[in-house]
Amino acid sequence: MDDTLRILKQMGLTEYESKAYLAMVSLIYAKADQISKQSEVPRSKIYMVLESLSEKGFIEVISGRPLHYRIIPPEDAFTKYKTKLLRDLDEIQERITSLYDSKIPSNYTPVTTLDNQNKIIQKQDMLLDKSTNTLYIRIGFILPEQVENIKKLLKKVVAKNVTVKILAVPKCTVDNQEIDVKSILNNLPVDVKYMNLPAIQLIIRDYKEMLMVFTENSGKSVSNKNMVGLLNTNPIIISNFILAFNKHWKKEFD
Repeated sequence: MDDTLRILKQMGLTEYESKAYLAMVSLIYAKADQISKQSEVPRSKIYMVLESLSEKGFIEVISGRPLHYRIIPPEDAFTKYKTKLLRDLDEIQERITSLYDSKIPSNYTPVTTLDNQNKIIQKQDMLLDKSTNTLYIRIGFILPEQVENIKKLLKKVVAKNVTVKILAVPKCTVDNQEIDVKSILNNLPVDVKYMNLPAIQLIIRDYKEMLMVFTENSGKSVSNKNMVGLLNTNPIIISNFILAFNKHWKKEFD
């Protein structure tokens, strides 16, 4: 029960609201004094607490003398709560991201190092998902575990009318296993040109963020061991990489 109270409070309910709500789960339909007794919420506070629970969509007030209170089926209440929470989170994420993006050009932040494979892949996915205008990608290698998610995110990005350009190796070898990069990308609705590239991954989104990823390389095969990602938001460095990217892009490849 302590864990349930803790989670309810993390959701934004006060301690009294949490206790009253749990009492209502058992009582289903009750008067204020009954709820006060079972929840141990003082009678001087119970009406205010129940009114708040009603406003938050967890119980409903039944008119009469005295007032009665009925719990809204938890599945319905929590479904509405989750829908509102996700909508609010999307809205605040959009606002914060917009503020972050507006500040990137004027703040020369240092290079951030990511030395954990899961964090690197998570950041790559985030860059793809956040892109709104342009996306430049160089694929010098691709890990088998990246394939499906990259394909899914690229389709999502294209659906947002983001301009996507990809330079990629036709094939790469990961842990001594050959991966046909061309066959992976050919069925996607993106512009791709193939050429020999160093075993490095590069993503630049919206001229604002750039992530380069390096991994262990024997010269014949790369490995997912000891992956390192370098995240940069310096506009001068990013613009130079985009310039180099576009020079390669304009060349004709067989």
